[in-house]
Amino acid sequence: MSDVFISYSVDDEKKAKEVHKLLTSYGISTFLAGISLEPGDDWSDEILGNLNTSKWVLFFASKAACKSPAVQQELGIALGTGKQIIPVTWDIKPEQLPAWIKGKQAIDLTKGRIENLRPTAEKIAKQLKSDKVTTGIIIALLGVAFFYASKGK
Repeated sequence: MSDVFISYSVDDEKKAKEVHKLLTSYGISTFLAGISLEPGDDWSDEILGNLNTSKWVLFFASKAACKSPAVQQELGIALGTGKQIIPVTWDIKPEQLPAWIKGKQAIDLTKGRIENLRPTAEKIAKQLKSDKVTTGIIIALLGVAFFYASKGK
């Protein structure tokens, strides 16, 4: 499953694919329906499964996305499950975001610069690496504890 879920309108797929490429270049597992879904996949199950397991949601907040019922549904789930939502704007200004997301710091790509996402990609990659190290240490400690507990019986 994915670490980052990209919520976008199909009208914005070209830009979303550019961002997907950037994130994956950092080793970040990223779900983008237009790339991630395979023929025969149950798209609804795959989208919901990846949305539920992701820690971050990039909301491609374009005019089209702000009107899309599917995007609104994804964002409702993301809000309800406590995901870190990062709005990304390019055809609207951050101050034009819908009221429910306006309080989140947006990444402004109005000048078309995907490079503005690089610091966020680096931050996410660093956090994921740290999380994996912590998980590895916990698993190792549990393994040692289990080993010693089973010897004591």
